[in-house]
Amino acid sequence: MAWRFRSLEKARPLRLPLLWIAPLIVGATVSLALYGMPPGVLGWMALAAGFAIGGGIGMQRSRLMRLHVEGEGGEARVMMRQSPLALVLILVVFALRRMILPGGMAIGAGHPAANALLMTDAMLGFVLGMVVISRMILWQRARAMVANHISDS
Repeated sequence: MAWRFRSLEKARPLRLPLLWIAPLIVGATVSLALYGMPPGVLGWMALAAGFAIGGGIGMQRSRLMRLHVEGEGGEARVMMRQSPLALVLILVVFALRRMILPGGMAIGAGHPAANALLMTDAMLGFVLGMVVISRMILWQRARAMVANHISDS
């Protein structure tokens, strides 16, 4: 995170054709994990709740990113800069995860392992939702910016 905070003001190109790769990799990994150990009804509910929460955080994080278009005509490209608030949001998520899961996933009564699979399903959904929705929002914002930039030129 310190490395990311150092490069906050540095704009880097947002490669629109490559935005689908991370959701594909995360989706395949989550699918493989679910295939290897299929969840029960509570597991699917935890996965859906994790996806919804992760999607909401991913949407907010993507809205906090600063995008702008550089260049003219066919040379136009979308540049992205990290927002300090977007990085703080990720740090808050990590801190909340530590607060929710202190001492080896002991949530509720009973043995810590009793809820470990539910928490794993929820975290898988969280990561999937965060990555998929974040990339989708970035793609939509960047596509609209490029369309506006081309029509204005």
